[in-house]
Amino acid sequence: MYSPEMETLDPLLGGDMPLTVIRGIYPDEASFLRGVLALLSSGDVRLLTQDNSETPPWRWRELFEEGRVIHDLKEFRLTVSPRGAQRVT
Repeated sequence: MYSPEMETLDPLLGGDMPLTVIRGIYPDEASFLRGVLALLSSGDVRLLTQDNSETPPWRWRELFEEGRVIHDLKEFRLTVSPRGAQRVT
């Protein structure tokens, strides 16, 4: 059994995924927030907005540590980075 973080990376190899889909991989809201923040912090994924802009690291705290992203899941999607792709393959 893989961790939710590894289960997040695997489907991203096929393309970007909205956070609404990624949220379903995690058993609860708290583990989702921690897991995605860990993937972002390690450089395994990138957080993109609807206009394809990358969300800067300084904004991650507000979104994930404070939990604000839960109310705006539709506004963001994840894409795997080259580093994250190497972890899966």
